[in-house]
Amino acid sequence: MWSRIKNWLASRSGIWSGGGSRVPGPRFVIHRRYQLESPFPQYDSRRPFRILAYLEKRRLLRKGTLRRPQPVSIAQLELVHDREYLRSMEKPGALEPILGINLDPRAQDKFLCFQRIVCGGTLRAARIAVRRHDVAVNLGGGFHHAGRSYGSGFCVFNDVAMAVANLRGKGHTFPILVIDLDLHDGDGTRSIFADDPTVHTFSIHNKDLGSTEAIASTSIALGTEVTDDAYLQAVGKHLPPVIADFQPGLVFYLAGSDPCIDDRLGDWRISLDGLLARDKLVMALTDQIPRVILLAGGYGGRAWRHGAAFFSWLLTGNSNLEIPLEIELPVGHYRKLTKLMKNNPVLMPDEDIRDQGVGPGFRNLASEDDWGLSEEDVGPPGQNQDSLFLGIFSRYGVEMALEEYGLMERLRRRGFKELRVAVDLDDPLGHTLRVQTGGLKPLVVFETRLRIDRNTEARRGFLAVEWLLLQDARSSFEMGRPLLPGQQYPGLGLLRDTVAVLVVLCERLDLDGLIFTPSQFHLARLARPLAVNPDPVEEGRFKAVMGLLKDVRPHQAAAIVDKGGIIDGETGRPLSWQPLPLVIPVSSSLKNHFESEEFARRVRDASVACRFSRKPE
Repeated sequence: MWSRIKNWLASRSGIWSGGGSRVPGPRFVIHRRYQLESPFPQYDSRRPFRILAYLEKRRLLRKGTLRRPQPVSIAQLELVHDREYLRSMEKPGALEPILGINLDPRAQDKFLCFQRIVCGGTLRAARIAVRRHDVAVNLGGGFHHAGRSYGSGFCVFNDVAMAVANLRGKGHTFPILVIDLDLHDGDGTRSIFADDPTVHTFSIHNKDLGSTEAIASTSIALGTEVTDDAYLQAVGKHLPPVIADFQPGLVFYLAGSDPCIDDRLGDWRISLDGLLARDKLVMALTDQIPRVILLAGGYGGRAWRHGAAFFSWLLTGNSNLEIPLEIELPVGHYRKLTKLMKNNPVLMPDEDIRDQGVGPGFRNLASEDDWGLSEEDVGPPGQNQDSLFLGIFSRYGVEMALEEYGLMERLRRRGFKELRVAVDLDDPLGHTLRVQTGGLKPLVVFETRLRIDRNTEARRGFLAVEWLLLQDARSSFEMGRPLLPGQQYPGLGLLRDTVAVLVVLCERLDLDGLIFTPSQFHLARLARPLAVNPDPVEEGRFKAVMGLLKDVRPHQAAAIVDKGGIIDGETGRPLSWQPLPLVIPVSSSLKNHFESEEFARRVRDASVACRFSRKPE
């Protein structure tokens, strides 16, 4: 039977051995939060990232391949699930009937957040598939045991049903086919759509779970110890007539790996080659239909190998694959993805980029893709830029960026709880970003006001920092850390981390550097050596002062300058600190300018010409 299916596939599509046409390259939806610290030893939380590591190792990923979702909202979940059920998830122990164990409140919240972000991935993939009329893969999902008012089998929310409901809300009325080839019965999905003739649920599994009655459904239980031939025969016999009769406009394919013989929880005997043959059959039968592929079930340290084989074939058409039994996740893999995300600012959503201008100073990105920014991060096309932070980032995108760069986590490690992010876009001096604690008496721990400056220097653009506040209002100063001019509370020790984030933001905005005006001498000193005064004369004068204070601690040096302890020999009067702009160069051209011999010579000449002295104490 298998050989007949193989021959039929070859005659239909020419893709069994990699020849002829192939399935267009899919988009993969992934988020770092897909990796969950799980108490279940049989669950490999790194499964999607092992798949990506393998694909990258084979050089199959390119810019634009990856997309990042946002968590679904409660309102989106209410399109599928009863409100009382959703509310019940907040109660301690609510997950015990679903997971089989009781999680503490912190772990319970993390698990709910994990399921919400993965549900968002299925919705994101569905939107991509419909818009591109192509294949999109969520590297997770397939929570098919969750019903309208209950969860079961590790499934709290039904991601497929939620995605269908959201598509329907956007006016998509085409028939939808759910092909569920997870080892286990897709009972929750079937129950949700039992009375909906526009959604056909097709499931081949080991045993039925609950009622199989539904208006549009195919439910086939094959029992235990199923082998390749029996499995492929069942799929080849029952799926084609469903597709022919139902004529779907969208397919959700739950490509479960748990039928595999080496699955930790499975009771079938399907080989890896048999799973791949199943996948090819499904893809050939649904050719020309938008498809959403979900990982669905797969347990144990080798479950990732099926996804690696399936998606390698999707990207190349090559079936002659050697999938290793194990694969490491080197730090360099993540660094590469982060670097690619960082160095490619995106001003338009990924699927809607067109040959259109996006304003002065910004690159036209019609030929570029991103490595993870979603349309929610950058705002929909045509959205008023006044509603976007710095004209680019949505409010959600700002919060996501703070999470991705680790600033929020660093604040949490310092004991700040229930952090909230607020954005103020109404200030004429710039856009303000604020992070504060929750509770009855919120504390502002981080605040910055930013604007894009294209007027300071011709043909250059800067990210102007008008205001930056990093403070711990819970603390008092210690004797060893006396008050510095302008400070009311101790700092957080996050200035360098914050500057690093702002530098990355400059790169995303394609700007030349950061520009700011320190209000106090100690701030200007702290900014060195990264920052430089763009006027070489003023830079030279500052270096002359620094030469007199090089052996003095920062708070002492600040006090000396603040109290007139530096004397200008030309005037005989104390030197008064004048706030002047400083620049942290980001672009290569600006770095080369400040590192040039001509600029360095002018700084040296100005420093030597100064006749500063330090007043005796």
